[in-house]
Amino acid sequence: MKTKKEIEKKLEEQLDSLSKQIDKLEAKMKQDQDRASELESKAVLNLIAMRSKAQTKLHSFKESSEDKWEELSESLEQYWNSLGAELKAYDGRI
Repeated sequence: MKTKKEIEKKLEEQLDSLSKQIDKLEAKMKQDQDRASELESKAVLNLIAMRSKAQTKLHSFKESSEDKWEELSESLEQYWNSLGAELKAYDGRI
């Protein structure tokens, strides 16, 4: 089983990677704003909101007590997987 610090490091790296991808999509949308559809704009805004929620979840995980971190790590990994899936889905459309 991974330690809390190992999970934190992994999640921070994943969040950094996802953030870079979201930033690229946001920049692309802004660059092509005149051609970006309302759906594409909403997709990027949704990803930005999901990133913010992921940052909050990671902060809660870091602040969690030793007896709660294992429980939180499962829900965090599920959320990260859904954020990654959303990003892949939007990346192909934007």
